[in-house]
Amino acid sequence: MHTESKQLTVKAVSLAIRAALLLFVGASPLVQAQALDAENEDVHALIYPLNWLEIGVLNVPTDSPKFGEYNGLYRSGAYLLANFDIRGGDAYRQDGGTTRWQVSGIDLGTTSRNLQAHIAQQGVWNFGVSFDQLRHYTTDGSYQTPFLGSPGDNLFVLPPSFGVINTTTTASGGVITSENRGTQSLTASQQAAFHDENIYSERRNTGFSAGYRMNAQWAVQFDFKRLDQSGAKLIGSGTDAYDLSDAGGFNYRGERIAILMNPTEYKTDTLNLALNWTGRKGFASLGYFGSMFHDDYSGVTWSNPFVTGGTGDQPNPAPGTSPGDAFPLSTMSTPPDNQLHQLNLSGGYLFSPSTKLTGAFSYARNTQDASYDGTYTLVPDTAENLPVNSLDGLVVLTHADLKLTHQAGKALSFAAGLRYNERDNRTASREYTFLDLGGEELTAVNIPMSNRRLQFDMGADYRFGSHQHLHLGYEYDRIHRWCGNDLANNAQGELSDTNAGYYTNASCVQVPKNEENRLVATWRARLGETVDLNAGFTHGRRKAEVNDSFYNPMQANDQGFENFGYLAFFAASRSQNLFKAGVTWQATDQFTLGLNGRRTNDDYDSTLGVQKGHSSSANLDANFSYSETGAVAAYVSWQRRSRDLLSASGRNAVALRDTLWSNNFGDRDHTLGISGTQKALMGGKLDLTEELNYSSSTSRYVTDLVQNINPAVGNSGSSPDIQAKTTQLRFIGAYRLNASSSLLAGYLYQRLKSTDYFYNAYQLGFTPTTLLPTNQQAPNYSVNSVFVAYRYSFR
Repeated sequence: MHTESKQLTVKAVSLAIRAALLLFVGASPLVQAQALDAENEDVHALIYPLNWLEIGVLNVPTDSPKFGEYNGLYRSGAYLLANFDIRGGDAYRQDGGTTRWQVSGIDLGTTSRNLQAHIAQQGVWNFGVSFDQLRHYTTDGSYQTPFLGSPGDNLFVLPPSFGVINTTTTASGGVITSENRGTQSLTASQQAAFHDENIYSERRNTGFSAGYRMNAQWAVQFDFKRLDQSGAKLIGSGTDAYDLSDAGGFNYRGERIAILMNPTEYKTDTLNLALNWTGRKGFASLGYFGSMFHDDYSGVTWSNPFVTGGTGDQPNPAPGTSPGDAFPLSTMSTPPDNQLHQLNLSGGYLFSPSTKLTGAFSYARNTQDASYDGTYTLVPDTAENLPVNSLDGLVVLTHADLKLTHQAGKALSFAAGLRYNERDNRTASREYTFLDLGGEELTAVNIPMSNRRLQFDMGADYRFGSHQHLHLGYEYDRIHRWCGNDLANNAQGELSDTNAGYYTNASCVQVPKNEENRLVATWRARLGETVDLNAGFTHGRRKAEVNDSFYNPMQANDQGFENFGYLAFFAASRSQNLFKAGVTWQATDQFTLGLNGRRTNDDYDSTLGVQKGHSSSANLDANFSYSETGAVAAYVSWQRRSRDLLSASGRNAVALRDTLWSNNFGDRDHTLGISGTQKALMGGKLDLTEELNYSSSTSRYVTDLVQNINPAVGNSGSSPDIQAKTTQLRFIGAYRLNASSSLLAGYLYQRLKSTDYFYNAYQLGFTPTTLLPTNQQAPNYSVNSVFVAYRYSFR
C-alpha cells in the first residue's frame, strides 16, 4: 500500500489498498500532533517523520494476464501485501545532526515490487541503492503455438511428426487458387500440437547513486542503473517455402508467416557522471552519460514447415507428410548490441534580478558493430560475398539550446528560446544483392538518413490587473533531412514496364525539408470571486519540400514504389487550427463545477494520403462537500477523433493514378465516474471511500471507391466496430484500532469487454493460407478481489 493513488487500469493494488492510506493518513494524525494547528503539524512532521509498516493479503479468484498486465496480479490466488517506509537519522527529533536515512518497499508480494534505501548528510554527501521489478503481459493467455520452446528461448522447433503444410497454388482461368488451403486445413495431429503460452517480458532495474559536495560551489554526482530484461514479445517472422516433391530442391514461392516468441534477453547499463558548480549569479554542470545495450542472443531460429510442389488434383507432398529429416531452420536477427557515449554541458547566468539566460550543449556518438545473423536468400554466386560482415553503424548526435527570460515590470514579461538538434548518420552505404521471397534477384542500397532540426519560440505575458492574463507567442520549427554519401543519393530504383527509367534526383529523401510557423494566444480571467475563464487559439502552417523521384531500399522491387503524390501525414504540408476554452464556477464553498473543451482541425495539401484530421474533446466535472466529513465528486468526458485518407489502387511512381479510393477512420471515447468519501464514522474511527468508473472506446473504418475501381473486385463499406468497455468499482475502509494501528479492508471489481475483428485472422480455419494460426482472442475479463491489511505507524 503506497500513499499515492493511481488508476485502477494501471495498478489494481494501488487502487484497492493505497487509496485507503490516503484516507487514513489524512484523517487520523497521531496523538502527539492532534492538538496542533495545520502549520505546526507540518513542522512537527518534518521533525518527527511518520514511519509505517503494512502487512496483509489480497485474493484474486480468476487468472487474467490482461487484468494483471502491469500490476502483478496475473494469476488466481492469494498475494502477500507487504509495504514499509522507515526514516531516521540525527537530523530528525532536533538531535543537532544533519544525517537522514530512509528505507522503503512497495508491493513486495507482487512482480511489481520496489525497494529503495538512501542516506545523506545534508549539504555534504548522499548515497542510495534501488531495485524495482515490473512484469508486462503482452497477451491474455490465448496465444497458441505448435513450436517447442519456452518464452525467453531463441530456438523453436517442430518434431518431424508435425508434418508439412502444403501451400501449393495453381492457376485456373488466370486466377491463383490454393489447392490445399494451407494453414486453413491443418491435420488433426497438427492441430493437437498447438498449446497455450503466456507471453510476458520482465524488467529488473538495479540502481546505485552517490554524491559529494566539496564546498559551497563544487559538487559531484554519480548514478548507475542496470536494466535486465527477460521473457519474450510476439513478432511476425517471414520465411520461404521448400519443396519435398520428387524434383526436390528449394523453391522461392512468397512469404510464409509464423508468430514467434521473440526473446527479450537484454541488458542495458546506463551511467551519469556530473561535476556541478554553483556561483552567486550562475551555475554550470559538466557531465557524461553512457548507455550500453547487450542482447544475449544474436538471432531467433525456428523450424520451417511450409512446402510447395506438385500439380493437379493430388499435389505432392500431401499435408502432414513427414519431412523425413528435421525441418530446415530459418533465423532472424534480434536487436544488435550498441553503445551511446555523450558529453553534456549546461549552465545559466543571472544578469539581473529580472533577466536570466540558461543553455545546454551535448555531443554523442552512437555505434553498432554487431555481426549479421540470419537466414539470407542470397544470389548463389554472391552468397559468400556480402559487402561487409556488419553494418558498422555510426550516428553522431548534437544538441544545443538557449533560453532568455526577462521580467520587464510587474505586469509584463518576455521569454525566447532556441533549440538545435542534429542526428548525423555517418554509416556507409553499400549494395546488397539477394533473392527476395518471390525468387527475384534484387540489389538494394542501405540509406543512412540524417536530420537537422531548428526550433525557435518567443512569447510575452501581460497581466491586466489581478484578474486577467494574456499570453502571445510565436513558434518556428524547421527540419532538414539528407543522406551523407553519393551512393545513397544516386541509387536507382527497380526498372519495370511501369517505372522504366526511374531515377532519383540526387536524394534518398522524399521530403528533404519541413518548415512550420505557429501563432499562439491564451487568455485567462477571473469574473468576481466565483468564475474563472480561459480560452486559447493556435494556428500553425507547415510546408513540405517534396522530391517526387526519391529512392528507398524497398524500391529494389517495383512493388516497393510509393504512388506518385502520396505523402505520410507527419511530413506533409498542413494547416492546423486549435481552439480551447474552459470555465470553472465556484458556486458555493461546498460546490464547484468545471467545463473544458478543445477542438483541432488539420488540413493537408497532399494529393494522396491523409486529407483532413479532426479531434474534439469536452470534460465536465463537479465536486460537492455536503458536510465536514463527507464529499462526492463526478466527471464526464467525451473525445472524438477522425481522419480522411485518399489513395490509389495499383502503383505508379512517375504519374498520378486515377483508380482512387478513400478511407475514413473514426475514434470515439466516453468516460464517466463518481466517487464519495465519508470520514470519522463510528465515533471517529472509520473512514470510507467508494468509486465507480466506466469507459467506452469505439473505432471504425469506412472505405469508399471514388473512381475507376470495379466494385466487383474492390472492397468497400464499413468494418465491424472495434470496441473496449471497462467498468471499475471499489469500496475501501480504514478502521483505527488505536493511535498507532489501523485495519484496512476493501473490495475491487473490474471488467473489460472488447471486440476486434483483427483477431479473426488468427483463428484456425480463417487465417490467410500462409499464416500459422495463434487462436488469440480479443481480451475480456471480469475480476473480483478483496483485501485486508494491518498498518502500524510510529514516529
